[in-house]
Amino acid sequence: MKTTIFLGLAMLFATLTFAQNNYRSAEVFLEIVNPGKYNVYLDEELVSSAKGRFRFYDVYNSTPVLSIFQGNTEILKQRISVIPEQRLVLSLEGKELTTVKQLNIFRNRQYTLDDFDGYTGDYNTGIVPPVLPQPDLTYRLLSPEAFQEFYANYKKTSFDIDRVRLINAVNKKASFSSSQCKLILKPFIFDAERLKIAKILYQTVVDPQNYFTLAETFEFLNYKDEFLKFLENQ
Repeated sequence: MKTTIFLGLAMLFATLTFAQNNYRSAEVFLEIVNPGKYNVYLDEELVSSAKGRFRFYDVYNSTPVLSIFQGNTEILKQRISVIPEQRLVLSLEGKELTTVKQLNIFRNRQYTLDDFDGYTGDYNTGIVPPVLPQPDLTYRLLSPEAFQEFYANYKKTSFDIDRVRLINAVNKKASFSSSQCKLILKPFIFDAERLKIAKILYQTVVDPQNYFTLAETFEFLNYKDEFLKFLENQ
């Protein structure tokens, strides 16, 4: 089994080498001005809300199709363009779609955006921050294809020790998103090992603002509390 896993890992690194040069994610956020409950698709991903705000993370398609429905009525269907490592903020009023902002996601290797359409901390100054060289961290994010190949090998492991070995091997060359980390943690047998890996993966996760969602993977309350205390201290 181990031979099969590490043969698969070798193939993964070959895929990753290609993906690093071709996959950098963007974000698309949409605000619908008119009240009501809407279903919004970005390609095949669906977000539903009655509050008028829709968030799409990890967008790899540079020209995804945005489709907006109210009930069974299609309000808008339009192909949009996104830029890697930027958040595109859109607004829909009536049937008119406008671009509100285009924001850089990272600065100094840190995720720097707030919950919707602004910069956090020192960036809320009204001054548009300068465009800096692309941080290395974003180049290390696994593409969906590379992650699927990794996860297919990962699911074949039967013991926590083998899972840790595979995670460490990949995490030296690639980063994961919070949603990917959640999938990685769920198969662990013991919460103690799950907590240990959660702390390690946090150091390179590309969207730390979403990392709290991993708390639901812990079976015992004391480990869940320890995980949340760890996040509070970061």
